[in-house]
Amino acid sequence: MARVSVEQAKSSNLIKKNLESNSATLKGQKFVSSNREIQDPKIKKGSPVGKKKESTFWKNIKDVTPNVFWTRIETYGTPGIPDLLGVFRSEKYKKNFSFWCELKVTKNYRLDISPFQISWNLKRYSLMRDNFIMANALEERALYIFSGSVVRELATNDMRELDPVAVINQPWKTNLEPALELALVTGSVSTANWPK
Repeated sequence: MARVSVEQAKSSNLIKKNLESNSATLKGQKFVSSNREIQDPKIKKGSPVGKKKESTFWKNIKDVTPNVFWTRIETYGTPGIPDLLGVFRSEKYKKNFSFWCELKVTKNYRLDISPFQISWNLKRYSLMRDNFIMANALEERALYIFSGSVVRELATNDMRELDPVAVINQPWKTNLEPALELALVTGSVSTANWPK
């Protein structure tokens, strides 16, 4: 009986050592992989400069849209979800319109859109038609609003080749909310949400 327990103890110690060894090897491989990703220029990562500009863009949007209740969404648990959930309080139609909005800032009219963002936007658009991509073109200080249905084309083409829902030039303070309201009422939302 004692002989069996000694063999079991040796066996369990051997299993533990193998597990620890495999775990250390996997960690080492993961570390090497992540270093390779950082060093490989072909692999795109969000740059802090881009994130800072997007954060400034968000603050500008928030400041010039007092009739929109915004919820900023930053999640890594569910990739692809847009940056903003907005509820537009329309005085004209006495109704609230809910919509999703992905923010992008560009210097060269090309948007960095992930496959997850493409998938989410296309699926959402097929269900509700209440999602947009807002792109801030730094070259001309203009804001482009695109329907979620053209997200795949935005990921691969120059955004000037596509038809936006609206182009808002400075000053955004007087032009953005009316353009949003028009987009929400006239066809970029499902008919179930249209004013009666």
